[in-house]
Order: sequence, then structure tokens, then C-alpha cells
Amino acid sequence: MSVLSTRCKNDRQGAPAQLAEEVRSLREQLARTQRRATVGTMAAMVAHEFNNILTPMSNYARLAADGDEEMRDKAIHHALEGSARATEICRALLDITKNECQTLQKVSLADLLDETISAMGRDFSKDGIRLIRKIPARLKVTTRPAELKQVLLNILLNARAAVMEKGGDKSISISAERSDDRVILRVADTGVGIPPEIKKRIFEPFFTTRDKNGSGLGLAVCRQIIKSMKGRLTVRSQLGKGTVFTVSLPAKTAARRTTRKPLARSA
Repeated sequence: MSVLSTRCKNDRQGAPAQLAEEVRSLREQLARTQRRATVGTMAAMVAHEFNNILTPMSNYARLAADGDEEMRDKAIHHALEGSARATEICRALLDITKNECQTLQKVSLADLLDETISAMGRDFSKDGIRLIRKIPARLKVTTRPAELKQVLLNILLNARAAVMEKGGDKSISISAERSDDRVILRVADTGVGIPPEIKKRIFEPFFTTRDKNGSGLGLAVCRQIIKSMKGRLTVRSQLGKGTVFTVSLPAKTAARRTTRKPLARSA
């Protein structure tokens, strides 16, 4: 066999592996892009919450500067309280957007949910939304935490938008349970619901109902993330009554380092 024919044969054999690696790399870039886009949609909420934190701090500091000793103590208290809350929000946001390989980790689902809600910055009750949590304190799941937070963040933002659009009784229920060898997590809302013709397309890449305000990548990327963890993401909805997203993940998975490589940062 000639050198040329041998080289061509080797090239053909290596092509599928190279193509698979390129597809994997593109999926990772897409997931990271969507993660940042999701955080971008929360900017207004976070800015509003930071304003709520800073306004009383500023007011009390102004009174304390005028020599009021009682106000001085209150200023210190509000400064400590506000800075702790601001730090918590920033830490949660940075945790979701961090660009590094993660190992599968066994984590508390209740703690992971708390960190996700902290990243949203704004208390649901301030918008008249009743948040119901039914997650056993000891329930744990083996997952890549930052990626599961991204999925929960997308679902919660959609749920929040749905109940705000409908008005009336606004509630979001988050529950989880162990079922045989899987952990089942459900996010249910009392929002406007999803029309059947839209529901069958919501996991399609680039499909969006938000005109210029949506990329159409959120739920498509979320499903891909859950699939990569050997899980499933499904939805059921009734128009005018609400929507339920269900995430099913293996309860136990052998922890291993992913083969994903962090992308080089641009200059």
C-alpha cells in the first residue's frame, strides 16, 4: 500500500473522532453562552435588589454622619446586613458563570436550590409570588452543581415570568423526592400555561416566543445538560392553569472528572 493511500485511510478513520470532538466543543460553547445570557436576563432584578440594599445603608449613614449616635449603630447594622446579602448574590452569580471543568459531586438538593434562588437576587415575595419548597433536607443528588443551577435558574425565570403575566394567585412550587434509583425534581407554577403548538417546540434550538428578547437556547441547552447527566427533562402544561417542569436524575452516579476542556479566554 502506498504512503498516500495509507495517509488517506488514516485520515478517514480519524475524521469521525475529530468531528465528535468539534461537536462536543461547540455544545460546551453554546452552554456557556446560554449561561451568561441567562445571568444577563437577571441583571434588572439584581440591580433593583442592590438598590434596595444600598438605599437604607445610605440613609442611615447620612443620619449617622450628622452625629446621631442611635443612627450610627443602625447604620453599622444595616451596612453589615446589606453587605452580607450583596456578597451572597455576587457569589451565587459567579458560581453559576464560572468557566471550569467540574467533577460530578454529591450535593444537597435543598442547598443547591437555596444558592440558585440567591443568584436571582430578588425575593419572590416582593413580587407577590408565593414560593413553596418541598425538598427533604437529607435528599442528595450526584451532579455537576453549576450546570444543574443553570437549569433550575432557567426554569425558575420562566415560571416567574408565567405567573407575573397571569396575575391573580401567583405561586411556584418546588418539590423533590427519591424514586427507586432516581431523584425527581419538579417545578410547578400557576402561570398562564403553554399552548400545545408551542409546548411541542420549546426544546427546539433557537425557538423562542420572546421576539428579540430571547435567544431560543435556554430550554434546549437545559435538556442537553440534563441528558449529559443521564437524566431527563420533561414538561406538562395546561393553558390558563400552569406548567410543571420535571427533572429526573440518577440518584447515584460514579463521580468522575469530565473530559471537557476549558476554552481559552479571549484577550
